[in-house]
Amino acid sequence: MQQALDIPEVIQRKTNAALNGNVYEMGVVFEFLRPRLYALALRICANSATAQDAVQDTFIAAFTHLQTLRNNHSFYPWLKHILINNTYQLLRRKKFEEYSEPMLMKEQMIFHSAQSALEKTSNQQQLYTSLQELSEELRSCVLLRYFSNYNSYEEIAAILCIPVGTVRSRLAAARQKLSQVYNKFDDAGDTILKNAKEWSGYYYRLWSNLYDDAYMRNELFDHLHPAINIRFTSGKCGKGRQIVEKEINEDLVLGTRFNVQEVVSCGNISVVEGPNTNTPEYPDRCAPSSVYVLFRNPAKMVETIHVYDAPRK
Repeated sequence: MQQALDIPEVIQRKTNAALNGNVYEMGVVFEFLRPRLYALALRICANSATAQDAVQDTFIAAFTHLQTLRNNHSFYPWLKHILINNTYQLLRRKKFEEYSEPMLMKEQMIFHSAQSALEKTSNQQQLYTSLQELSEELRSCVLLRYFSNYNSYEEIAAILCIPVGTVRSRLAAARQKLSQVYNKFDDAGDTILKNAKEWSGYYYRLWSNLYDDAYMRNELFDHLHPAINIRFTSGKCGKGRQIVEKEINEDLVLGTRFNVQEVVSCGNISVVEGPNTNTPEYPDRCAPSSVYVLFRNPAKMVETIHVYDAPRK
């Protein structure tokens, strides 16, 4: 509460301008608050790189939900809510077990509640329309970073077969592009959002019935381009849908399966993820979980697929 009162009047005026759609002023305000946010994140995680990542994630989250805030005096506390939630998400991914569990649970309850309120009021139509403006390279990084459970820089780099530095630069470019186009779509229709949900629902149905319904299985095979490009966790590449058919047919014989859990889509890209189940006879056949990043061509067939298997413990 006290920190909010310390914000100079000129910054409060710029915050008002940002809330009214001035993207430049939003950047000015955020740069003013960045040291405070970084210091807060650093106190929580005691790790400079993690704190910097948390601050960057807070910027994109705040930017895409800015229209939900109307009181400039609530802006800094609102950012703090987002920042602390982001920091603890990063901590969970990095398994920092040395931090106080009571404090962790207290903060999580407070800020999960705030995040839930934001999600209910966020303009998904505007966000998905803006994401559609990104190139495939940028959009795939954004979907993995902000919409999937495989969202560390290292995991994204492994999934997309690119260096970690490239992941960082693409996310930075994506944030810059979004800041330029987001407010142009404040009256966006729901066509792009509906299309995204339809693709996600389609893949969820296919994978949910893949091992029990031959019709669904063949539909998935037909949806893959005959000369599909496949990139694996190991860095190896394959070509041809017969590779996918062979893997799934072997799953059927051995009793192993991929259990779809979440699907997110935007434009021609979909991310499908979930755990794998092995049988006692073949306990090491599949990794604990997998994620598939699908790229569709103009004919709406999957032309490229990235396959990532989570490391075995």
